[in-house]
Amino acid sequence: MNAPLELPYGKGNISVDLPSDWKADLFRPHRVRLAGDPQREILQSLEDPLGGKRLEDFRGVKSVAIAISDETRPVPHRLILPPLLERLDRMRINPSDIHVLIASGLHPPMPEAHLPNILPLEILRRYPVVVHDARRTDLKFLGNTARGTPVFSNPLFHQADLRLVLGLIDPHQFVGYTGGVKGAAIGLAGSQTIEANHSMLFHPGAVVGAIQNNPVRQDIEEIGRMMVVHWAVNVILNETNGVVTAFSGDPVEVERVGSKFCRTIYETMASQEYDFVIASPGGYPKDINVYQAQKALAHVTPLVRQGGDVLFFAECPEGHGDELFYQMMVKYKNPVDVIDNFKKAKFKMGDHKAFLWCRSLIKARVHLYSSIDEGLGKTLMVSPVNTIEEAFEKIKKKYSNPPSIAVLPKANSTYIRIHR
Repeated sequence: MNAPLELPYGKGNISVDLPSDWKADLFRPHRVRLAGDPQREILQSLEDPLGGKRLEDFRGVKSVAIAISDETRPVPHRLILPPLLERLDRMRINPSDIHVLIASGLHPPMPEAHLPNILPLEILRRYPVVVHDARRTDLKFLGNTARGTPVFSNPLFHQADLRLVLGLIDPHQFVGYTGGVKGAAIGLAGSQTIEANHSMLFHPGAVVGAIQNNPVRQDIEEIGRMMVVHWAVNVILNETNGVVTAFSGDPVEVERVGSKFCRTIYETMASQEYDFVIASPGGYPKDINVYQAQKALAHVTPLVRQGGDVLFFAECPEGHGDELFYQMMVKYKNPVDVIDNFKKAKFKMGDHKAFLWCRSLIKARVHLYSSIDEGLGKTLMVSPVNTIEEAFEKIKKKYSNPPSIAVLPKANSTYIRIHR
């Protein structure tokens, strides 16, 4: 008898019992030892920064801007910000001159009522917190990158004497890895900047795990240089979002060292493609909506054979997420039409997520177990299922023999290299 599979789903878990004659291969991030004391791990990184420049070396600055992630990323701000702000306090910087900027990129700006979800109340009371809007009209234009990306920056970030970015290093489907300057270079950029940068996702080098020959990532590095991001604090998390380690200092060095470490956790090898893949993005906030959950589906796709099946567990309490993504899906009747029309049209954020979503759908049939209604599921061109048993019955009817099965409980942070 197979032991039940536990997959993250929203803020909890869901238990999956495979039929007794089905066997599955499990793919998940490599197990690593958690930091014994996460706070101490972050403190140590602040005290021993990469690149040789300590935060205290910026003594004399009068204003600071700190880019932090919105609630779609599980960054432990409650662990990182207090020791960082304490150092800035010792540098005699007035709290009113330290702006905490919610680096939303082109995500819908985070409502003020949601701020306590990511920040302690004492920080909200003491420091000005501003949610970035990529479409505001007063963004500062800094010029174009070598690849032609127009760089627009949040004015509060641009005006600050010291510019910091907090975040996590995680695999990304076309940036390679998150982290380094990205939280500011994309999170605090204008819509024109983000769209021009992300339009390079078609490039063959724009794949998960790639940095040096990835034009999207290299363009982000240049945007960071133009914004003059001085310092970064990045954490690496395990599959349950516990802190494994932290890196602080020069953003380029933080990204270089951190992504190398991250690869040892999240890159996994497989020797074949599978008939049937069972996967979860990894729970909240990575399955907060379909727009966010898509990243996990992209990581799953290389592992499923052409014409195979995916059972995708993503709660999506906020529904489809981005409205442009939804309108693109409403507009067409099948995945091929979405892809063909996206390639012909001018690149547009939101539409790009429909392209990426449908790129998976043309390879495999996706059975979506979620909280979204059946009508929305059909608009998104997936097969909604209300029960696990319903999904398994569909698979049994398709395959006369037990299918080959792969399971990814943390697909957002697991990427596969097929090695035959």
